[in-house]
Amino acid sequence: MKFWAILKLSWKNVWRNPLRSTVVIMAVLLGTWAGIFSTALMSGLSMQYIKNQLDTSIAHLQIHHPKYQEENLPRYYIPNPDSLVDALQQYDFVQSVSPRTVVQGLASSTANSYGVTVKGIVTEMDTLVSDVHEYLKEGEGLAETSRNTVLIGDNLAKRLKLELRSRMVINFQDVEGNLTAGAFRVAGIFDTPNSVFDETHVFAKQEDLGRLLGRSHTIHEVALRVDDFKQADAYRDSLAQTSSLQIESWGDVSPSLRYTDSSLDFVLYIIMVIIAIALTFGIINTMLMAVLERTQELGMLMAIGVNRLRTFSMVMLETLFLTMVGVPFGMLLSWATIQWVSNVGIDLSAFAQGLEEYGMSTVVYPQLPEGYFLNIGLLMLVATLLAAVYPSIKALKLNPVQAIRKV
Repeated sequence: MKFWAILKLSWKNVWRNPLRSTVVIMAVLLGTWAGIFSTALMSGLSMQYIKNQLDTSIAHLQIHHPKYQEENLPRYYIPNPDSLVDALQQYDFVQSVSPRTVVQGLASSTANSYGVTVKGIVTEMDTLVSDVHEYLKEGEGLAETSRNTVLIGDNLAKRLKLELRSRMVINFQDVEGNLTAGAFRVAGIFDTPNSVFDETHVFAKQEDLGRLLGRSHTIHEVALRVDDFKQADAYRDSLAQTSSLQIESWGDVSPSLRYTDSSLDFVLYIIMVIIAIALTFGIINTMLMAVLERTQELGMLMAIGVNRLRTFSMVMLETLFLTMVGVPFGMLLSWATIQWVSNVGIDLSAFAQGLEEYGMSTVVYPQLPEGYFLNIGLLMLVATLLAAVYPSIKALKLNPVQAIRKV
């Protein structure tokens, strides 16, 4: 029997039992869809977590005095910050720059006290690097006409029992190491997806902090936003060649965030492999039943001269045909689902409190990195073909005479 005859016979065998074949095709289709969609959901969740951290608190690159990160003392400020900002803006990959005054202090109200990080910003520049202003739930931004106003997180406001226009006192060291304090009025309350950030960060005007520090325009941190955060390490190395300051990428600032990004591919493929294994057992069961039901038929084919290799090929081709129908439709369905859900998002507000503890948004937008559709399709194809090996071997072990006599 020639190959084309085996191919033709295999295709006919697939549709001899339409119900069984349809079940297998639906299993492959739904398995492919579930695998791709769950991968896209996990990818979207992880990428949103990374971008939330970068856009809200870390930025893509940070520049500090070489000793600042060791002790976080106000006296370790960046010399000639204006010249540095002008130089940074000349690089093509730098999209925006925000010089910040940063101090560690104790925020106090009549109800409580809590340790905070206070960032003195120039609103027009910082809004191009950080998206905190987009999460204002009460009040307005830091108005230029108002003196000693601050923005605080919703969690900090609850801890200190502060409301809009309430007064709070912040104690911290000045550039000489002396203890100083300032009374501030709450101009706005923000609520970002990161509850820890909301509880520990306060934003003030740079000139107000500079006045209390005893030195105007004292810059401790320059935050940068670049055109591709994935290239932050390369950009860091490029900037470090012309500067003696400490330049860190977001991965240097937050190693856990770097690990999340680097391990994402591995985790996504693990999910797909688990789904593929579950699908494999289902196909093994179905194809084994198909072989056992056709024992006499297979015995007759062997008796008239169809060798074992062609018998093996026939069972494998039947599985291949089922896969070639199920996988493309599963990929098409998953693509359509991802396209639709990525626009409307998945609302997880019911789990808002738990998600905010980890800095995650309550609306997830699934997304699939480039190349994953092809890789997942090949994975499902390999899984289904492997599932056909055991039933095919079972068919090879049939004794033609015994198989024909079997009732």
